[in-house]
Amino acid sequence: MDLRDLVRNHPEAIVGHTPLGISLNLKKELRRFANDPMSDLLNLIDSSKISFIIGDIERYLQAYSRYALSLERALIHCSVSRSHDQELRYHPHNKEYSARQKKLALKWSQTSRFLELDYQNLIIHACILLDRTITLSRRFLTGNQLPSFTSFSKHKGYLAKSPSSLDIIHSGYVKEITSTTGWFEIPLKVLRDKFLMHSAEKYLSFFGWNGTNEYDLEMLTIIPASHDQEKLLEKVKVISFSPRRLARDIESFLTWFSDYGIKCLKAHPTSESSVRGGWQG
Repeated sequence: MDLRDLVRNHPEAIVGHTPLGISLNLKKELRRFANDPMSDLLNLIDSSKISFIIGDIERYLQAYSRYALSLERALIHCSVSRSHDQELRYHPHNKEYSARQKKLALKWSQTSRFLELDYQNLIIHACILLDRTITLSRRFLTGNQLPSFTSFSKHKGYLAKSPSSLDIIHSGYVKEITSTTGWFEIPLKVLRDKFLMHSAEKYLSFFGWNGTNEYDLEMLTIIPASHDQEKLLEKVKVISFSPRRLARDIESFLTWFSDYGIKCLKAHPTSESSVRGGWQG
């Protein structure tokens, strides 16, 4: 099924991310998500730290670095936009800004024009990160028919169609990948594939706060609820994307993936290169 039809057939009018509804401490969140949850698994696989040889580990590290940088920019947008809306949006025109407000206005003017670009980059690099993560599963998955190790989407799709293709010891892996990563298709994959990377149908896109929540600056993509309606806005579906929600989805997934890989490698090391010093081209 086309991902846009998956959106249209969803019972809710708004699909995708739900806002956190908790306050944003920018410094705390930047520190939190700069830490790679996969570091223990990577150290177990290869402790050599030879960075000039580009293999699966190095490609993953590169992907996480670019994802983290993209996330940092998006979180800064959330913080600056919230402060600007609260303090300056309704500021009287005949009243001069304070020194702090002038600094905030300058910061907002310097960053706001990159808002859409930075959100789109985050979506793209999050998808790349998942592709690079799944490549590492070739280090510990076993079975007669193995899934794709280059594409998260193909990897997940194959396991959904052929859940018994892996050895029975990996049944928990299959369940986790196929049952708990719905956030990948909506909103990540549908936004990347159907609206960012390829030709798209007519749609609207804007940024805003969800109801009374003033901490998650969401990117909202609005599409017709059906293909044959005459007016674009007669009835709509909304795809919501929240960088703060995405950060937690990715963090949770990478933490689980790392723990699972460590457990497999320690219990069933397939070869010396699987644990130390090996790399996949």
